[in-house]
Amino acid sequence: MVKTDSQDVHTILAKALQEFWNQYAGIRPTRVRVVSGEDAIFVWLEEVLSPAERQMASTRDGRKMLQELEKRILEKARPQLQQLVEGVVEEKSTLAEVHLDVANRSILGVFQLG
Repeated sequence: MVKTDSQDVHTILAKALQEFWNQYAGIRPTRVRVVSGEDAIFVWLEEVLSPAERQMASTRDGRKMLQELEKRILEKARPQLQQLVEGVVEEKSTLAEVHLDVANRSILGVFQLG
């Protein structure tokens, strides 16, 4: 197990998540933030919507449709995201929560460790 509050671990995890999302969804997040505590890691991927998705997000129906679509996409990505985090921190993780914030064009994920 590595020290999860290490800046090196945060940097490695942020780059891995950025690359993963680029390959998985075809969008490279402009920034990935990682914050960790003793039992959890929080990740925030910024600017994860394509230009077409941003256009859809300008209407209520479009936002609702994006939420449903992204929910399915994120659920399919869940095992891969957990594996990615486990590989970096060398500890079992559970993706406890993942949420697309359409207004901010960001994804927030919470991984429980152990």
